[in-house]
Amino acid sequence: MAVKLCEAGNVYRDFDDMTDTFAEQLSICKEHSEEHTGIGFGEFLLYEEKIDEYELENALRYQRVEHITVGVLAIQEKYLNARQLCDVLDYQRENGGLFGEIAIEMGYLKEEDVDTLLIMQSEKHIKIGEILVLFGAISREEMELYLQYFHETALEK
Repeated sequence: MAVKLCEAGNVYRDFDDMTDTFAEQLSICKEHSEEHTGIGFGEFLLYEEKIDEYELENALRYQRVEHITVGVLAIQEKYLNARQLCDVLDYQRENGGLFGEIAIEMGYLKEEDVDTLLIMQSEKHIKIGEILVLFGAISREEMELYLQYFHETALEK
């Protein structure tokens, strides 16, 4: 018998922990297409020997921990209440699927609401270069210089 995530009377548990279960795993190499495989900026810095694997792993770990999920945003922005969030997460855990699509299907959110939340999520995303500067792995000047070089080399391919 499956136990629902939000049963047992503790509706106010830490939603960040619950939703982390459904957060995507970050990978170093993020872009894939039929023509080429692109690399992320962090991996580019690793190949350029500007940072080491340990620094990149720590930055990616920090990025993953600081990642804000659509469900958490929906609560913060008052699109959903705690019970609705639990319903969506329980359904997602049992059946899979995307949080936003499930919330729409359940009648809790409209498509426009999900679009707004996804934009907000994107705006709150901490870039890997910013994290590396924060950790002192590279200076802001180096990050900006290498970022420009990264974009120039990506355009050449």
